[in-house]
Amino acid sequence: MNSQLVEAAKKLGNNKKIMDSYWEYHEGIQNWFFSPNPNLDNAQHRPYSFPSPNSWKRMTSNERKKTWNTSFSLKQKMTLTTLAGFGYEGKRINLDNNNHFNKLREAYLDWPPGLYSIFWRDGGNSKSWLCNVFVGDAIYLCNGKSFTSGNNHYYDPKQIYKGASFLKKRNSYKDVKSGDICVFGTGHVEIITNLKSYSWSDNGFCSIGAGRGDGRSSMGTIRCDTATTMYSTRELDNNNHSYYYL
Repeated sequence: MNSQLVEAAKKLGNNKKIMDSYWEYHEGIQNWFFSPNPNLDNAQHRPYSFPSPNSWKRMTSNERKKTWNTSFSLKQKMTLTTLAGFGYEGKRINLDNNNHFNKLREAYLDWPPGLYSIFWRDGGNSKSWLCNVFVGDAIYLCNGKSFTSGNNHYYDPKQIYKGASFLKKRNSYKDVKSGDICVFGTGHVEIITNLKSYSWSDNGFCSIGAGRGDGRSSMGTIRCDTATTMYSTRELDNNNHSYYYL
């Protein structure tokens, strides 16, 4: 199971559409992110259909507005307008403009049926940290289980640290394996991809995750302990770390 979780995490980290949505949500640019998990609170599936260009052209202006307002939920419309470049509020959309329609249709076609837009807050400038979302999505991809509390949100690092989740805690850092989950203090969490041994320095690990707060390029990437770094955050024998496994 450990190796399967590592592979699932790598697959997730390489999914540009999901990682882009994580970053946009983190930055407050949009009020949703993509997830493969349909069981999360306020998960929105892709609409089952979208009007064809010919049928759209035959509609009157009022019919177009009615179709737009009755065929899609508000959150589905927010997802489509965001993907189409109009922002999640979609204030600039003119349904009588064929170019706008084409952008919305392209956005619909670009929305993978296996991804769900997750609405956990309104838009705003405050940042949202998605380290636990990455771990939860990776676990879901690995075994189909929802790593969620009673409100269908993923367990956060503090909840994991307090033992609220179904993860089991390692008794010692000496027992840690690749595929384990590391909680950094009580505020960050990542998945360990492999261990690193040194003859001249403390042993460490590499881990993959999101929500590190240092740019889009770090979303879904692997970072490693290095023997040449004096103050490593990925040493195994670190009193700030606690380790868990499925």
